[in-house]
Amino acid sequence: MLAAVTSLSIIGCGSSSSSAKYATETTYDTADADSGYNGAYENAKMVAYDAEAEEAMYDESGSSSESVSATENATSTNRKLIRDMSLSVETKEYDSLIQNLTSDISSLGGYIEYMDVHNNSYNSGRTSRSATITARIPADKLDPFVSRVGEVTNITNRTESVRDVTLTYVDMESHKNMLIAERDRLMEYLEQAETVEEMMAIEDHLTDIRYQIDSMESQLRAFDNQVDYSTVNIFVTEVIEYTPVVEEEEKTAWQRMTEGFVYSFKDVIYDVKEFFINLVIDLPYILLFLLKLAIFLVILRLILFSSKRFRNWYAARKADFKEHRAEKKADRKAKKEAKKAGITDTSEDPLSENTIEKIKED
Repeated sequence: MLAAVTSLSIIGCGSSSSSAKYATETTYDTADADSGYNGAYENAKMVAYDAEAEEAMYDESGSSSESVSATENATSTNRKLIRDMSLSVETKEYDSLIQNLTSDISSLGGYIEYMDVHNNSYNSGRTSRSATITARIPADKLDPFVSRVGEVTNITNRTESVRDVTLTYVDMESHKNMLIAERDRLMEYLEQAETVEEMMAIEDHLTDIRYQIDSMESQLRAFDNQVDYSTVNIFVTEVIEYTPVVEEEEKTAWQRMTEGFVYSFKDVIYDVKEFFINLVIDLPYILLFLLKLAIFLVILRLILFSSKRFRNWYAARKADFKEHRAEKKADRKAKKEAKKAGITDTSEDPLSENTIEKIKED
């Protein structure tokens, strides 16, 4: 019995590695045919085999061709395809779009796995809102869902990937079935065990086999979930105008100029509107800044005028300014009088003594 358990333990360890292949040959001799099984397994051994030995073993059991055909059948008629998709979309109606997406996902039998909403994001110099949604949609309803999103938004980028996990899935399922068969044999041995040592050896190996089966089933369930429900990542951005979609036909120069002018004009109107909106919003801060500036200038003036030297300098500068202003006023008056008197060539010396005397005589 211990030899048989040891043999199965080695087989179980080998089955956990996909690269190793083992076969077992067991010979059981009974002490008494009439008394049935008496708990004595006299010989159990394991031999490694290569690809030819594996084929021979499957041919002997009559399951080789059936297994191959079953695998080909599964890969051709029931493929395990995992579809993932990413969509970058623009919308002018942000609130209604988020609500519609949520309701559409639920109505199709899907669910939202992750959602991140930004109500105040700053994009390209403008304040807008954005959201990131990760949804799980039934695979057979993915295309209708994407078509629906395209009808209510402007899709600027679409990325799709498809992974074929059919061979991995079939391989793992076959491995799991082998482990289940081995577990059943160990359960039979456990019922027939006669000593504590045999029972402990079988229990230890049963624990390892059960752990491997649970791990396999968990991975298969994960594959089933990914195959049945496609993952869709949706990146939503609120915009004023949709990004122009590149058309296949080349536009004429006039069309390009017209569309560019209209787009730039709308952009300027939007910027002007935003400027006045922000001006009104920030008006309290602007008034507060001007008040602080006025107070600073008053304090600076008081400090400067408290100095006698500064007062003298300021009075001198003020007198010079008045004198210069009076000279300019006299100059303008002289030019005006000269023009009335018919004197036109006064560009070289408009305030010469001859000119002034002539003006006085007239």
